[in-house]
Amino acid sequence: MSGGLTDLLKTGFSMFMKVSRPRPGDNPLLFLFLVGGVTPSELRLIKDTVSSLKPGTQVLVLSTRLLRPTDIPELLFSTQRLHPDISF
Repeated sequence: MSGGLTDLLKTGFSMFMKVSRPRPGDNPLLFLFLVGGVTPSELRLIKDTVSSLKPGTQVLVLSTRLLRPTDIPELLFSTQRLHPDISF
């Protein structure tokens, strides 16, 4: 609600000017949470991609686990994944 004549004029002129509202992509900090784990090469890929697309943006990557390249075949072909433990 306007408080006076100057506020009323500011409000009226802003309707004609193309003022864009801030968007989430305008923030200089990006939080990225990855479920299941991430490898160091994927972290480097994320950092390089974000810095090339939006220079000056910082990326904070959170993950449930830091994976080694040897962990990936074990997680894919483990027999424990075929027979999960559903005991309470």
